[in-house]
Amino acid sequence: METVAASDSPPRARPIPEQARAFVLFNEDAGSVAPGDRDKLVAALAAGGVAHHAIAPAKQCSRRMLARAKSFDVIIVLGGDGTARAAAALAPPDGPPLILLPGGTLNILPRALYGELAWPEALAAALDRGEVKRLTCGRANGEAFFVAALFGAPTLMAKAREAMREGRPLTAWRRFWYAMNRSFARGLRSRPDREAMRRAEAVGVLCPAFSGAIEADALEWVRLDARHALDLARVSLRALTAAWREDASVEIANCRTSDIVSLGVIPTTLDGEPRTFFHRVRVTYEPHGPRVIALPQEP
Repeated sequence: METVAASDSPPRARPIPEQARAFVLFNEDAGSVAPGDRDKLVAALAAGGVAHHAIAPAKQCSRRMLARAKSFDVIIVLGGDGTARAAAALAPPDGPPLILLPGGTLNILPRALYGELAWPEALAAALDRGEVKRLTCGRANGEAFFVAALFGAPTLMAKAREAMREGRPLTAWRRFWYAMNRSFARGLRSRPDREAMRRAEAVGVLCPAFSGAIEADALEWVRLDARHALDLARVSLRALTAAWREDASVEIANCRTSDIVSLGVIPTTLDGEPRTFFHRVRVTYEPHGPRVIALPQEP
């Protein structure tokens, strides 16, 4: 009879204990959450070995709520990118690990954690074979971001996209032209780490999640030195693929800090959410972000 040798490596430990307790933030209005997903989520928790759970609406997410959730073994978030970012930003660093499921449209942060898995498969895989890790992030004047921070007039395009999503095309058109008129009118200056300040039409600071990773030794600093609208249009088109990195108007460096200054306001988006800063932004690298459960990286 042929025998099969036992594996020398011990079985992988589950990231949470058997009969675990889960606190769940559920956003039923997220882009890819369907009717009936709440019941499907409850069934998936039971199948994954979660013995007890509590579900709260994602819109009620607060620092106090997540602090009270420290008695649970895991915090599970099903919602869009905004919900994932809010939970990661508000979670205590020593609290239960987060499972950030893809329930939105882009799902950039969940993709870094679970690849292209849909949320039921991502949840099952995370509970069964996930690993607890620290999520690297950045901070803009102390405010956390986990994918990308973008600075400069071109970020005003985010407000135009928001109006289009809300079904307000005339407002979107006005915001688009406002963003174009602001471009090139008041340039930024920026630097990575302690290098000399340089002019920029826009600046991006990218976390590892932007490229599909979780941890890294630094952030990516991106300077757009656009001279006219054609440069903006070309980079915008190339941004649909990784080709934007090769554009002649783009400069990329690694950094642990970055300074962005302007004579006036600095339009900003943090993980796609519009913000406004005044005169100066200090960006810092944060290697010890919230604890998350991620799938093992392929060798």
